[in-house]
Amino acid sequence: MRVIDLLQLPILQGTRVVAGDLGLEQRVRWVHVVDLPDPLPWIDRGMLMLSTGIAWPRSDEELAELVRRLAERGVAAVGLAVPHYFSRFPDVMRAAADTVGLPLLEIPWEIPFVRITETVHQLILREQWQELERAEQLHRELMRAAARTRSLDRLVRTLGELLGRSITVEELDGTLLAYYQRGPYEDVARQVTIESGRAPSWLQEGLVARGFLPPQGTQPYRVPAIPELGLRERVVCPIWLHGELVGLVWIIEGDEPLSGLDLRAAEHAALVFALLFAQKRELAQLEARLGYAFLSTVLEGRFSGSPQELERARALGYDPARSYRVVVVALGEPPLTVEAFQRREHIALRVRRALRHSGAAPLVATLHDQVIALVEWAEGLEDLWSALADCGLTAVAGRPHAGPEGVRRSYREACALLEYVDRPGLFRYEDLVLERVLAGDPEARRAFVELWLGPLRRGRHGERYVETLLTWVRHRFSVNEAAEELGVHPNTVRYRLEQVGELVGRDLLDPETQFELQLLWRLHGREWERAEAMNTANGAVSQPDALRRL
Repeated sequence: MRVIDLLQLPILQGTRVVAGDLGLEQRVRWVHVVDLPDPLPWIDRGMLMLSTGIAWPRSDEELAELVRRLAERGVAAVGLAVPHYFSRFPDVMRAAADTVGLPLLEIPWEIPFVRITETVHQLILREQWQELERAEQLHRELMRAAARTRSLDRLVRTLGELLGRSITVEELDGTLLAYYQRGPYEDVARQVTIESGRAPSWLQEGLVARGFLPPQGTQPYRVPAIPELGLRERVVCPIWLHGELVGLVWIIEGDEPLSGLDLRAAEHAALVFALLFAQKRELAQLEARLGYAFLSTVLEGRFSGSPQELERARALGYDPARSYRVVVVALGEPPLTVEAFQRREHIALRVRRALRHSGAAPLVATLHDQVIALVEWAEGLEDLWSALADCGLTAVAGRPHAGPEGVRRSYREACALLEYVDRPGLFRYEDLVLERVLAGDPEARRAFVELWLGPLRRGRHGERYVETLLTWVRHRFSVNEAAEELGVHPNTVRYRLEQVGELVGRDLLDPETQFELQLLWRLHGREWERAEAMNTANGAVSQPDALRRL
């Protein structure tokens, strides 16, 4: 109970608080009578110390020092029987108590200390018993909830509703696994954690610097309020599984101060969550093995496309009709040691979680020093890199292709990029084609031409757009000269170029784009001219000639 609660007891009727009002919210764990010249060896944190003052010093300096030392030892309050040896608390003790926030209580002399200790101890024991009963009830409710659901979110919600507090379950690196928010955000740290899906680095580093992370044992402990980190008081309990620390349960202080029940609740919750983690880990391992086997089969060309294989592929979330990018995360070292193997598996786990977070199937495999994944959407690519950005790794992505052969092609494209990048980051095939073309890569030249002309040829009037674009480039981006050669109005050329820009998703007037177009002409324009000449020699009528005749 709090000091302010003691003052409401009938046994302490007539007791006055004469100093240290700032400490009235402190918790009282025990009551003890100490009338010795040196009381410090006989006191403990959270104690209500009762005294007649018979053994206290009489000099002002010693009395003020006594108050300061009692506050340093964590005494909850000091009760003095008056008037007898002291008619009241001396002014120096009051001034010191106001400074350190130690409540000073003047208790009428006629109230026996034995009655005070008996009454307060009974209430404390009753409260502790009620706390134990409630903790046991909470444990039973959690176990029932765990038996009904495999959802960590639902278990966390159950715990939060039972305690009436906000709860967070996180991995050791701060990744948010589940949370329950009761009302508005309690502090900035919690708001950022929930909105970003992980504890911010400044919070993690601040807790590590202050010794609150990583946990040093298995028991729950308190993290006090840290205003400079935007942090209210919390209870944190480590989640252990087979001797491995796998997560943390955080219980956040709300309107009511944290109590022993929150510590017990965190301990019970950690046990239940560990059981759920064990189950999820087994399922994840099974899912990972199936995903590894399927993706390896496709990459090695052993996927036959039989009805049975297609059924299993769709059950894993793969649709041959859709286009996928193959992303290769290069670890830089083969898994020849236990540490390297564990690192590869940890990266693979992060990749699977990122894909699942984006709503995609977690199709992931490992090969030597690579983690390989299929990504369908651009958002999935961004989510995947967000999960890996702090690892200092290189990730490369091939172009999106459909079907098993498309997966193998995208994988070959991704592997080809690894020869050109030696820095951390995420690199897409189309982002590095220009660099590879300038390096003299023949395959990159074909890809570069395809990136520019493929979208045009696949559209309606595709060859007309290709002809207009290349003619415009050949005439050094002169619309009038291109129109004259094509035999059309300049506005027609402008319209076609607008359509080309939309189809390829580029601004054709941008200097960098025009540099690429000049390179495109160097790589493909001469070949296109030869093809036009052959058509003319064979008696075919080219489009410009036909337009001129019209």
